[in-house]
Amino acid sequence: MTDSASAGQPLRISRDANRERLRNRLLDSAEELFAERGYFGVSVRDITDHANTRLASVSDQFGGKESLFRAVLLRRIQPLNDDRRARLAALPARGSRARRLRALVDAFTEPMRQRAGDPGWDNYFRFIAQLSNSGNPIRRFIADEFNAIATDFIAALRALFPAADEAAIHDAYLHLVAATLHTYSNNMRLDSLTQGRMHTHDIDERHDALTRFAEGGIIALATAR
Repeated sequence: MTDSASAGQPLRISRDANRERLRNRLLDSAEELFAERGYFGVSVRDITDHANTRLASVSDQFGGKESLFRAVLLRRIQPLNDDRRARLAALPARGSRARRLRALVDAFTEPMRQRAGDPGWDNYFRFIAQLSNSGNPIRRFIADEFNAIATDFIAALRALFPAADEAAIHDAYLHLVAATLHTYSNNMRLDSLTQGRMHTHDIDERHDALTRFAEGGIIALATAR
């Protein structure tokens, strides 16, 4: 390696590091603003002002707002679903159905519980809860990631309840998703309903309630005659 090449390497590394820091600032800013206002309530200028950078940086880094949106969600979806799949792969093959169902519910919900309290993940959970109930066409950009993990859990439910009809299995999965998103959406609804006697942010209590509710509901749906 020549001296000039050696001298240029630290500069290139520094530029790459700066680019990565800017990319993460934009992702963090977009995630926080999307969680507060929704996708259509946030402009590119809002994001770049929040990230304290120039307007063109979104185009430079991501190619536009839609691609930034996809990147915001994928950086959370992928590790979350990798965790879920690892837990699904470790489901007990033997034991009572109740024990195996608890493990299945844990496989879906525990990855969120373990990440709750981190500001970035909390923003993601709030935004994804809004998005899942919005009917927004923007969801098409991440439909494959959601549908792929859904297929895995539906197959696991089918294996656990082979006599259940197709509608019951799909309803069981969708209600599991809805209850989990509500639990981790940081919507403060429980605080409002109880006038502060109970709290959304008491995660262990809310998670325990979620788990018991999901197990009972899935059994009721999957074993109905």
